[in-house]
Amino acid sequence: MLIEEEIQQKAYALGIEKLGIIKPEAMLDYADRLQERMERIPNGEVIYGGFTRFADVKKNIPWAKSIIVAVFHYGHYIIPKEIGDRYGKSYLVDSRFNQDSPERQMLIAFEDYLHDLGIKTASNEHPGITAMRWAAYKAGLGIIRRNNFLYTEKGSWIGITAWAADKEMELIEKPSLVECSVNCNKCIKACPTKSLSSPYTMNMVTCVSRLSTSNDMVSYDDETNKQMGGWIYGCNVCQEVCPMNKNKWEHKDVFPGLADIQQFLSPVQIINLSYEEIENYLTPKFFYIKKESLWRWKLNAINMMVNEYKEEYMAPIQHALEDKYEIVREMARRALEKISML
Repeated sequence: MLIEEEIQQKAYALGIEKLGIIKPEAMLDYADRLQERMERIPNGEVIYGGFTRFADVKKNIPWAKSIIVAVFHYGHYIIPKEIGDRYGKSYLVDSRFNQDSPERQMLIAFEDYLHDLGIKTASNEHPGITAMRWAAYKAGLGIIRRNNFLYTEKGSWIGITAWAADKEMELIEKPSLVECSVNCNKCIKACPTKSLSSPYTMNMVTCVSRLSTSNDMVSYDDETNKQMGGWIYGCNVCQEVCPMNKNKWEHKDVFPGLADIQQFLSPVQIINLSYEEIENYLTPKFFYIKKESLWRWKLNAINMMVNEYKEEYMAPIQHALEDKYEIVREMARRALEKISML
């Protein structure tokens, strides 16, 4: 049996859904795909130019002779509706820095196995050693659909991890998935901010997931705030409406630690939390909002409460008028003006 096949079998025995191995050179055309996207959106080079570093893996890891790509399914966790409609699911069950999650333990065990084989590896949980979706696509582990997500037979509710390896190997699969219908545009029509403006195109700057996790000291205009709807951190819309994801999420397992922080995830609680408490309870899991930008949590909470206003939200919004950050106080003032016109 080839070493590639042994590695794949071990991966499957550990619970990894898909595994393939590509050569570093296979990622070079990722730069071409980026160029195509940069030409399709305003200010594209500024937005996506930095991602070109993911195309040339050997430039960053000179000893890399292959890239091992693993895909695992996370769409089996119980997501309470009250937070599932406010937070991106992938963030709620993110295993990258959760040592107690089965997925994290599985990937650690797999990497240890590679080391036992005498294979040197390099990985990076965030942001990764290369463009994960494209690497998985090149390895034949799935297809990229019109909403830009990689899909396997279990839909797009998947995580992807890759390791650079110092051993020459290659193992490419052949997915049997049906391509998206050219007449289907449900994801494009549903995108709240029209960031997903056409198939395989996305303006990262206006994506709700990016807007809600931005560390820039800015508040958004009224139209953008309204488009963000009830989302506090992340967005699920383009995946939720996709026919290829229908009935793919299985609400059966408990994600470690999620219940411990659920009480802090309501918009009212976010406003009432001190910044020290936000850092202690939320930052370890929702790490895209950096410690110096924790005011973003308050802005998102206020915005959600305005867009889905209930009388119980009045008191916390008024409380935000006393926040230590002027950007939050101003957001609260604007919120109260909007509420007065309802």
